[in-house]
Amino acid sequence: MALPKGAEEKLAIPGLRRKWESIVGPVLGKKTMPDDLEKGVLLVKAETSSSAKALSMRAASAARAASKVAGIPVSSIRVVVGRPAPETSAGMRTRRKPARVIPAKEDVEQAFAGIKEKFSPEKEQVAKRLASLMAVYRMRFPDK
Repeated sequence: MALPKGAEEKLAIPGLRRKWESIVGPVLGKKTMPDDLEKGVLLVKAETSSSAKALSMRAASAARAASKVAGIPVSSIRVVVGRPAPETSAGMRTRRKPARVIPAKEDVEQAFAGIKEKFSPEKEQVAKRLASLMAVYRMRFPDK
Protein backbone atom coordinates (compact mmCIF):
# COMPACT_ATOMS: atom_id res chain seq x y z
CA MET A 1 0.00 0.00 0.00
CA ALA A 2 2.99 2.30 0.42
CA LEU A 3 4.02 1.95 -3.22
CA PRO A 4 2.50 4.11 -5.95
CA LYS A 5 0.11 2.45 -8.37
CA GLY A 6 2.01 0.39 -10.95
CA ALA A 7 5.25 0.30 -8.95
CA GLU A 8 4.89 -3.42 -8.19
CA GLU A 9 4.92 -4.17 -11.90
CA LYS A 10 8.05 -2.08 -12.49
CA LEU A 11 9.79 -3.74 -9.55
CA ALA A 12 8.97 -7.19 -10.94
CA ILE A 13 10.85 -6.62 -14.22
CA PRO A 14 14.41 -7.34 -12.91
CA GLY A 15 13.26 -10.65 -11.42
CA LEU A 16 11.60 -11.60 -14.68
CA ARG A 17 14.77 -10.77 -16.60
CA ARG A 18 16.90 -12.92 -14.31
CA LYS A 19 14.58 -15.92 -14.68
CA TRP A 20 13.49 -15.34 -18.26
CA GLU A 21 15.32 -18.35 -19.70
CA SER A 22 13.57 -20.65 -17.21
CA ILE A 23 10.22 -19.14 -18.26
CA VAL A 24 10.57 -19.37 -22.06
CA GLY A 25 13.46 -21.80 -22.49
CA PRO A 26 17.13 -21.28 -23.31
CA VAL A 27 16.72 -20.60 -27.05
CA LEU A 28 14.02 -17.93 -26.73
CA GLY A 29 15.59 -16.69 -23.52
CA LYS A 30 18.72 -15.67 -25.41
CA LYS A 31 16.82 -13.93 -28.22
CA THR A 32 14.08 -12.17 -26.22
CA MET A 33 13.96 -10.05 -23.07
CA PRO A 34 11.16 -8.53 -20.96
CA ASP A 35 11.17 -4.78 -21.36
CA ASP A 36 8.15 -3.40 -19.50
CA LEU A 37 5.08 -4.50 -17.59
CA GLU A 38 2.01 -2.32 -17.49
CA LYS A 39 -1.54 -3.20 -16.46
CA GLY A 40 -0.73 -6.90 -16.65
CA VAL A 41 0.67 -6.75 -20.19
CA LEU A 42 4.32 -7.78 -20.44
CA LEU A 43 6.18 -6.09 -23.28
CA VAL A 44 8.98 -8.28 -24.60
CA LYS A 45 11.60 -7.29 -27.15
CA ALA A 46 12.79 -9.92 -29.58
CA GLU A 47 15.98 -9.73 -31.67
CA THR A 48 14.38 -11.20 -34.81
CA SER A 49 10.91 -11.56 -36.25
CA SER A 50 11.21 -15.36 -36.07
CA SER A 51 11.92 -15.27 -32.33
CA ALA A 52 9.04 -12.79 -31.91
CA LYS A 53 6.70 -15.15 -33.74
CA ALA A 54 7.90 -18.15 -31.72
CA LEU A 55 7.30 -16.31 -28.45
CA SER A 56 3.92 -15.01 -29.63
CA MET A 57 2.82 -18.60 -30.26
CA ARG A 58 3.76 -19.50 -26.65
CA ALA A 59 2.53 -16.21 -25.15
CA ALA A 60 -0.29 -17.67 -23.04
CA SER A 61 1.87 -20.27 -21.30
CA ALA A 62 4.75 -17.79 -20.95
CA ALA A 63 2.37 -15.25 -19.37
CA ARG A 64 1.20 -17.82 -16.81
CA ALA A 65 4.79 -18.78 -15.98
CA ALA A 66 5.85 -15.13 -15.76
CA SER A 67 2.92 -14.45 -13.45
CA LYS A 68 4.08 -17.23 -11.10
CA VAL A 69 7.68 -16.00 -11.14
CA ALA A 70 6.80 -12.32 -10.67
CA GLY A 71 4.13 -12.96 -8.07
CA ILE A 72 1.82 -10.47 -9.77
CA PRO A 73 -0.75 -10.99 -12.53
CA VAL A 74 0.59 -11.10 -16.09
CA SER A 75 -2.45 -11.37 -18.33
CA SER A 76 -0.74 -11.32 -21.71
CA ILE A 77 2.53 -10.82 -23.55
CA ARG A 78 3.06 -8.35 -26.37
CA VAL A 79 6.16 -9.05 -28.45
CA VAL A 80 7.91 -6.41 -30.55
CA VAL A 81 11.00 -6.74 -32.68
CA GLY A 82 13.81 -4.63 -31.34
CA ARG A 83 17.18 -5.06 -29.82
CA PRO A 84 16.90 -5.89 -26.13
CA ALA A 85 19.02 -3.60 -23.96
CA PRO A 86 22.33 -5.15 -22.85
CA GLU A 87 22.42 -6.73 -19.43
CA THR A 88 24.99 -6.31 -16.71
CA SER A 89 26.14 -9.20 -14.54
CA ALA A 90 23.44 -8.37 -11.98
CA GLY A 91 20.73 -8.68 -14.64
CA MET A 92 19.94 -4.99 -14.72
CA ARG A 93 20.02 -2.91 -17.87
CA THR A 94 23.06 -0.79 -18.39
CA ARG A 95 22.59 2.93 -18.51
CA ARG A 96 24.70 5.49 -20.14
CA LYS A 97 26.30 7.89 -17.72
CA PRO A 98 24.96 11.40 -18.15
CA ALA A 99 27.37 13.90 -19.63
CA ARG A 100 29.08 15.92 -16.95
CA VAL A 101 28.31 19.61 -17.20
CA ILE A 102 31.13 21.87 -16.06
CA PRO A 103 30.33 25.58 -16.06
CA ALA A 104 32.86 28.20 -17.10
CA LYS A 105 34.82 29.72 -14.23
CA GLU A 106 33.62 33.20 -15.18
CA ASP A 107 29.96 32.09 -14.92
CA VAL A 108 30.55 30.65 -11.45
CA GLU A 109 32.36 33.82 -10.31
CA GLN A 110 29.53 35.98 -11.66
CA ALA A 111 26.93 33.92 -9.79
CA PHE A 112 29.07 33.98 -6.64
CA ALA A 113 29.36 37.78 -6.81
CA GLY A 114 25.57 37.99 -6.82
CA ILE A 115 25.06 35.83 -3.71
CA LYS A 116 28.19 36.16 -1.56
CA GLU A 117 26.81 39.00 0.61
CA LYS A 118 23.91 36.75 1.64
CA PHE A 119 26.30 34.26 3.30
CA SER A 120 28.52 34.65 6.34
CA PRO A 121 32.30 34.29 5.82
CA GLU A 122 32.17 30.84 7.48
CA LYS A 123 29.69 29.68 4.84
CA GLU A 124 31.73 30.86 1.84
CA GLN A 125 32.23 27.26 0.63
CA VAL A 126 28.45 26.75 0.61
CA ALA A 127 28.01 29.96 -1.37
CA LYS A 128 30.61 28.83 -3.93
CA ARG A 129 28.85 25.49 -4.38
CA LEU A 130 25.52 27.23 -4.80
CA ALA A 131 27.08 29.58 -7.36
CA SER A 132 28.40 26.57 -9.28
CA LEU A 133 24.95 24.99 -9.22
CA MET A 134 23.41 28.25 -10.42
CA ALA A 135 25.89 28.41 -13.32
CA VAL A 136 25.08 24.82 -14.33
CA TYR A 137 21.37 25.61 -14.18
CA ARG A 138 21.88 28.63 -16.44
CA MET A 139 23.82 26.45 -18.90
CA ARG A 140 21.12 23.78 -19.00
CA PHE A 141 18.21 26.23 -19.11
CA PRO A 142 19.53 29.39 -20.78
CA ASP A 143 16.12 30.99 -21.36
CA LYS A 144 14.99 30.75 -17.70
